[in-house]
Amino acid sequence: MTSRLRMATISAATVAAAAATGASYAYVDLSLHRMGASATAIGLNAAMPALAWLLTTPLMPVLLRRCDPAAVLRVLLGVAILSPFGFLVSTDQGVWMVLRFLFGGSLGMVFRLIEYWINAASPDDRRGRNVGLYAGVFCAGAAAGAALVPLTGTQGWPTILLIQALVGTALAVLSVTRAAPPPIFGPARVPPAVLGTSVAVMAALAFGLFEAVPYTLMPVYAVKSGLSEAWAAGTVSAFLVGALIVPVPAGMLADRFGKPGVLAACAAVGLAVPLVLPAALDTPAVLLAVMVLWGGGAGSLYTVALAMLADRFRGADLAAANVAFGTLYAAGALIGPPLHGLAMDRHDPHGLMESSILLFAALLAVVIGKHRRRRSPA
Repeated sequence: MTSRLRMATISAATVAAAAATGASYAYVDLSLHRMGASATAIGLNAAMPALAWLLTTPLMPVLLRRCDPAAVLRVLLGVAILSPFGFLVSTDQGVWMVLRFLFGGSLGMVFRLIEYWINAASPDDRRGRNVGLYAGVFCAGAAAGAALVPLTGTQGWPTILLIQALVGTALAVLSVTRAAPPPIFGPARVPPAVLGTSVAVMAALAFGLFEAVPYTLMPVYAVKSGLSEAWAAGTVSAFLVGALIVPVPAGMLADRFGKPGVLAACAAVGLAVPLVLPAALDTPAVLLAVMVLWGGGAGSLYTVALAMLADRFRGADLAAANVAFGTLYAAGALIGPPLHGLAMDRHDPHGLMESSILLFAALLAVVIGKHRRRRSPA
């Protein structure tokens, strides 16, 4: 399979699976609200995919070493097709948490496998661009899936069938092309401590800690700061615009000028925006422009950091690095929302900006410190 056909296949499967993910978030959260679930219960349910990623990602090297990668993808996508049936046969919130765990865990593993696949198969001079393309396609698919839910509703079969059809499309694309990530031969040789302290893996943790800020807490911050709900919702859309259009050029810059420098620039943007954002609240149009910038800079962290892995690791070591990357990202996604929420409660509402400043300042210090140590003579 040529590299272009491979990326076309990966992109088609990714956009379909991401659309299913976006639709599932909107469907489940709105359905739980209609069923009378508390905000706490909805939040716990929403954490189930991250918990599933945290527990299942470490299995990836074992699966790639012992099983046919194509079969692994088919089984995972099969679980994602079948599990939504449970939403129709039960209204028990505990059952819905298990279903969200199964659905989110299976698709999360699919995305981790695709990320390893792109890293392993991309040439060094196009890896950043390819990972950026993957990130943009994922973002577009998730947004499209969420946008379809109001058309199908949150009751009965329509949205469930939509989710299953989208996952089925991803399965059909991968099955027809017989495409799959490369297998792994032998165990990883890099010590876990080396993987855990890699700047790329630490950037994944930072991104996971931050990811919920623009999607869940930023609209609340905007309303508490005096903006209308319409403008508050617009901050999410503006962030998504940045996260959609910037990762590809950011990846291309990383290929051309080096990934550590571009990663540092992304962290710097992530730090600068919360420093100036409170001053932009008085002019909603400026606020949206700032959110686009935040989406482009902070949203490209994942892209550049993921592409960095294959610059340092290969084969089984790359798979192990992807595991560390995905595991710390999931850990951040699990604990980030309550930490930022606590900061916002302590200093209402600007604690959200303060916690974001601290996060990106710490990441920028790590990136610059590790880059300097690597460049210093022995």
